[in-house]
Amino acid sequence: MTGAPASSPRGGQLSRGRLAELVLESTADFAIFTTDLDGLITSWNSAAERVMGWSAVEAVGQHASMIFWPKERAREACGQEIEEARASGLSRDERWHLRKDGARFWGAGSMSRLEDAESGEHLGYCKIVRDRTEQHQAGQRLEATKVLLRNVLESNPDCLKLLDLEGRLTFMNGPGLRLMEIDTPHFVSGCPWVSLWPQDERGKVEGALAKARAGEVGRFQGCCPTAKGKPKWWDVQVTAVPSTGAGSGLLLATSRDITELETTQSDLRRSEERLRTALSISTVGVMFWGPGFGLTEVSDAFLRMTGFSREEAIGKTWQELTPLEFHASSLKAVADVTTRGEAAPYEKQYFRKDGSRWWGLFAPRKVGEEVVEFVLDVTARKEVEQALRESEARFRHMADSVPALIWMTDEVGRVTFANMHHDHMFGRPAAEILGDGWVSIVLPEDLERHTNAFLAAFETRTVFRTETRVRNRDGQVRWLRCEGVPRTDDAGRFLGYTGCNLDITEVRLAAEELEELVAERTAELMAAEETLRQSQKLEALGQLTGGVAHDFNNLLTIIRSSADLLARPGVPEERRKRYAEAISDTADRAAKLTGQLLAFARRQPLKPEVFAVGDRLQALAGLIRPLVGPRITIDVPLHCEGCAVETDPNQFETAVVNLAVNARDAMGGEGRLTIRTWLASEVPPARGHRGARGNFVAISVSDTGAGIRPELLGRIFEPFFTTKEVGKGTGLGLSQVYGFAKQSRGELHVESKVGQGATFTLYLPRAEKKPIAPNATVTERIATPESGNRNVLLVEDNIEVGEFARSLLEELGYTTKWAPNAEAALRILEREADYFDLVFSDVVMPGMSGLELGREIRRQWPALRIILTSGYSQVLASGGSHEFELLHKPYSVEGLSNALRGKRDPGLT
Repeated sequence: MTGAPASSPRGGQLSRGRLAELVLESTADFAIFTTDLDGLITSWNSAAERVMGWSAVEAVGQHASMIFWPKERAREACGQEIEEARASGLSRDERWHLRKDGARFWGAGSMSRLEDAESGEHLGYCKIVRDRTEQHQAGQRLEATKVLLRNVLESNPDCLKLLDLEGRLTFMNGPGLRLMEIDTPHFVSGCPWVSLWPQDERGKVEGALAKARAGEVGRFQGCCPTAKGKPKWWDVQVTAVPSTGAGSGLLLATSRDITELETTQSDLRRSEERLRTALSISTVGVMFWGPGFGLTEVSDAFLRMTGFSREEAIGKTWQELTPLEFHASSLKAVADVTTRGEAAPYEKQYFRKDGSRWWGLFAPRKVGEEVVEFVLDVTARKEVEQALRESEARFRHMADSVPALIWMTDEVGRVTFANMHHDHMFGRPAAEILGDGWVSIVLPEDLERHTNAFLAAFETRTVFRTETRVRNRDGQVRWLRCEGVPRTDDAGRFLGYTGCNLDITEVRLAAEELEELVAERTAELMAAEETLRQSQKLEALGQLTGGVAHDFNNLLTIIRSSADLLARPGVPEERRKRYAEAISDTADRAAKLTGQLLAFARRQPLKPEVFAVGDRLQALAGLIRPLVGPRITIDVPLHCEGCAVETDPNQFETAVVNLAVNARDAMGGEGRLTIRTWLASEVPPARGHRGARGNFVAISVSDTGAGIRPELLGRIFEPFFTTKEVGKGTGLGLSQVYGFAKQSRGELHVESKVGQGATFTLYLPRAEKKPIAPNATVTERIATPESGNRNVLLVEDNIEVGEFARSLLEELGYTTKWAPNAEAALRILEREADYFDLVFSDVVMPGMSGLELGREIRRQWPALRIILTSGYSQVLASGGSHEFELLHKPYSVEGLSNALRGKRDPGLT
């Protein structure tokens, strides 16, 4: 490098320094010089002299800033490069530099840090500069061209895009971005243009690109939405960008927004289509009138309406087609169209070709220089309206001729029609009755009832019926029978009510008079019936007396005879025992007879137990067979095994036996007897009583006998009723069953047809408890009282019974004190309650009853045992005895002994 001493070669080889100098000298395009640490030039190659004009002699020793353009020197660009090279080892720059002759050149290069290869000492800097003035000026010209092109593209309102040959977007002008609603250009940069188009439009895009690549112009129109989804129509042209080289590398796509034009054309097409459609409607005629209101065009529908041909219709004026009486309405329509551009639709008649007339609904409107008028043939409607008016006139005439109040309502219940009879009756125009005006003619005390009756029918669309009082024109109160029926059209749509109100005042007065007569006659009949009922009761009592007297006389004969025989001296012990058993058995039979009487009266106190009905009936069948005889077959099918009821088992058996005996008598001793059981969920209504739902066990007894006549079905449960001869029946059998059913909260139902037998069904509530096993009957000897239980307070108001009971108690070994009534018993207990072990009291006594006595004793002396005895008591029959032990009369010595000793006895509950 010029300005540096050269090193001599050693051994025929160049030194590394000399080699570097030769390399630097050979770089013709790169100006290279070095500086020391202060920026003073220490070496300068020949290329530096050619590029910048200074020789090495002139440059060495000068500061490196001499080659910088004055503006750059003012910014201390040289110092900045040195500092950057010192800090980082290398500083690159590209800026204007200065030549020796004062000219400037664009230099591109770098400044690097120089260090000793061995010691690493920082020696200075090396600056390399290459003259790039021509390239820089060419770039500036290119940039200016680009700016010019960009300004041209940006000033174009269309969407302009530059594409590479692959069809990828490289540029889109600002108006295009706005038209496409693209916020950032990066959104589409490098994106295939075709991907922005809908699938069905991409074929057009590919075709246009292919033509542009081939040097042709590709054109098409299509719909492409914006980035925000707004649809737009575009007119697109694609061409190749001209180039000075061998070929163009860019394509220019110009897209013009024709959405508004397309919308206008679409609207025009739709308008034309609507016009064609309007002209083709077969029911609407269309006429076009020229400036003189002569026809210039008509639709086929108009030709069909009038019967003219197109040639015959064209040129006709409205005066030729319109009857004279409708010229006034036509002239008004012409004036409105002329001044306002349209006229309100109006109706008039037109002539047909044959001179006949038809009705049309016309609607004219001015369009440009012409008037277009639509017409609808309403002849059929007019004829229907005329027929309706005639029909309404006939209806009103007929309604006004009827001597009744005819009315009609609309679908919401408002009165819309009232005939002339309202005027005659109320002295007010019928129009005042319309709407809610009818309210004023109804008496206030009947208004709410009348209104509620109508609303109830109105809501369900059913017939409305009521009777209401009104006040007529003379102030008189009249009765009206009001009836109305719902009215519907052919489609079933509710239209309102049509009704008729009849004056029934005279009928009501006659009915009231008739009611008074009927009431008087009814009272007479009831009096006669009461007399008859008393006679029937006396007759029934006679039957009962005969039957009961017959049975009791038989029983008393046995007792009297046995007592007489026992009184004779020398009667053997065996006969004494037989006579005593006869008296005891007869007394049991008498007790059973009185029990039937009490059951009939529902005064028999029940001894309820839970038992299985099926098991009890199976055991009872063996008892019934000998009662009904060998010629009667007995079936006992069970359909609810294990079904239990809670009632008196003895009364239950008696009821079933009574039904079986009645069946035997009905069959004349021969036939089939069926006793069936099943579960029932309800009791059917019978004899005027409503049925009941619940869980019931049903027991039916059916026979194949003669059946029961219908007129007797209502009497078979009456007291003392029997069809048997006097003395052969008391009429208590079915009464006992009926009374037992009622006491057991059940029901007795009967079904029968003459000649087909009868079925009696006993319904008893099903028990939830499990049935208890029947106790085995144990025959015990009469025992003496246990030690410490000997003292008994006997309470009995009947002297004979009291004496007899005290004798029995003393015979059994008890110490007895007798009180004649409950009050006396309480006084005794107040003095010496601790003395007595139990109280044995009758129930029915004057004053305080035995039941009340028992409750008082339990309140004051709860540890004292109480036993009550009775054969009849309303209180016991209703369940009051369940609080205490009860011994039923008549009782045996053994029964009394067991009761006092606390042993279970059939007569003790």
